[in-house]
Amino acid sequence: MVGTRPPRSAPADAAPPKPSASPASAEPLVRFRGVQKTYDGLHLVVRQLDLDIQRGEFLTLLGPSGSGKTTTLMMLAGFESPTAGDIVLDGKPITRTPPHKRHFGMVFQNYALFPHLTVGQNVAYPLTVRGIAKPEQAQRVTRALDMVRLQGMADRLPSQLSGGQ
Repeated sequence: MVGTRPPRSAPADAAPPKPSASPASAEPLVRFRGVQKTYDGLHLVVRQLDLDIQRGEFLTLLGPSGSGKTTTLMMLAGFESPTAGDIVLDGKPITRTPPHKRHFGMVFQNYALFPHLTVGQNVAYPLTVRGIAKPEQAQRVTRALDMVRLQGMADRLPSQLSGGQ
């Protein structure tokens, strides 16, 4: 192969390399297991949520109005209780921990969009941070905007959207 170096061998008296934790085997910072929420006992607002969030991960909850995004965040912060399932933070169950002991901040219905970026750039931001190639970003942004019925809005600034968008 062009441009590669042969591996260097470690000195005979060197300690063996320590295994590094792979992201797949690392304990998640936040874990939702079988989380459900109903307000009326009939209609599930959040249905069987299983989600692991790794330390340092940048995550966006994206979905149409009424899909349970805010309710999920409210349960994580402790302002709502799951009807079923468990929420674990850093290996410790917090499902029944009161909000003031969870140390989460939450801004209610204030959409965390960068006002100087377009809708498409806002959606692509976590992909850019992760180093995803531009063509792959474009495909993912298109898919995400299609999912929430915002096709054709990618070039608009947040100030050009309605509250529901």
